Amino acid sequence: MFESNDTFVEDAVKVVETAADTAKRTGLIAITMSLLCATVVLTGTLKLIVTILLIINGILTIIVVTNKNIEYEYDYTNGSLEIAKIIDNSKRKTILNIEPSEVKLVAAVGTNDALRYDHVKLKKYDCSAHNPDEKDYILVGHSEAKGDDFKVIFTPSEKLLNAMSKYNKNELYIN
Repeated sequence: MFESNDTFVEDAVKVVETAADTAKRTGLIAITMSLLCATVVLTGTLKLIVTILLIINGILTIIVVTNKNIEYEYDYTNGSLEIAKIIDNSKRKTILNIEPSEVKLVAAVGTNDALRYDHVKLKKYDCSAHNPDEKDYILVGHSEAKGDDFKVIFTPSEKLLNAMSKYNKNELYIN
């Protein structure tokens, strides 16, 4: 029988809508409706300006309302982590690829190890579920190709963390 030492873990988390997301969507809808009413009442040049604003705000509102179903997919293969964003179960965009040699730290958010990087200016990728019931982790890495140091906030499963510990024992701080 053929045995493989390859490690592959696929994990997906659905982003929970925050109160700020709901407020943003509600505000955009209210502004769009107000501009629509204003175009009916106004005349002349002011009506033209409000109509242009209505079109711009309407397009922005459609984009925000239709892109509310977001998932992040974590694919971990032999030490390499690929994070992709999936919008409305149809559009898939790769956010970043992280090689095991690029990882400096993986720790739970809020721990002493993670807090060392709280006030450090790094390029930040928020790929977490925003779910208070799940534990978020921070991954800090260094890559010349990505523009030096970066940090990723993500929500891995226990299976993914165990797979990562196989390739990054010294950089992984799991509590």
